[in-house]
Amino acid sequence: MFRMLKILPLLVLAGFAIFATGCGTDHAKVRVVNASPDALNQDVAVDGKTVVTDLDFGGLSPATGYLTVAAGNRRVEFRDTGTTTDVINSTVGFASQKEYTLFAQGKVGDDSIAALLKTDDNSAPPSGNIKLRVIHDAPDGPAHVDVYVVAPLTDITDVAPTISSLAYQQASDYQTAAAATYEIIVTDSTDLSKTRIIDHPFDLAAGEIRTLVTLNVQNANTMSDTLLVLNDLN
Repeated sequence: MFRMLKILPLLVLAGFAIFATGCGTDHAKVRVVNASPDALNQDVAVDGKTVVTDLDFGGLSPATGYLTVAAGNRRVEFRDTGTTTDVINSTVGFASQKEYTLFAQGKVGDDSIAALLKTDDNSAPPSGNIKLRVIHDAPDGPAHVDVYVVAPLTDITDVAPTISSLAYQQASDYQTAAAATYEIIVTDSTDLSKTRIIDHPFDLAAGEIRTLVTLNVQNANTMSDTLLVLNDLN
């Protein structure tokens, strides 16, 4: 189990015309994260149909699994809950038989808020292993971060990062490692002293896939020292 992590609420959504019960060759799957630190709770519509309601900062919908959406170019709108005014109105392309995470990211206050789509890979890791990736989505964090996936209490002074120079809005490749307890450390790529911005111990069990997301502190101009953890598989 992960420790020191935010528990994400489950939003049960069903019965919308744009979504189907299965994922055929003409469908994709998507989950939605509100990662905008100064946005209010969000409702999300796809091709005019509301599919997510009242999604708070750091919230994920659905908390487990995915919504199913028709493949192709879809109009995606984020709006403050209970209103009809869009803060994001974008055309997003979904390929058939793919899985995605869709972020509302950036800030309302400086008009940088936008949709950010990332392709997920939930194919199982090799037996006895785990997979994880990191998405850098803290607008007031460093332009690039280094990520260390190391044994607990490791001195990283002379250790090369597991993920090097991860840019804002970028997702790393998936990392595969043996199931174990790890320390996940995030530093500014330009900081030669390797000051730890984020430092979390994680227990990772065989077969688990995790996405770790850097975020801002809500309503603040600084990067959080806590990672948002998405439980992709198991």
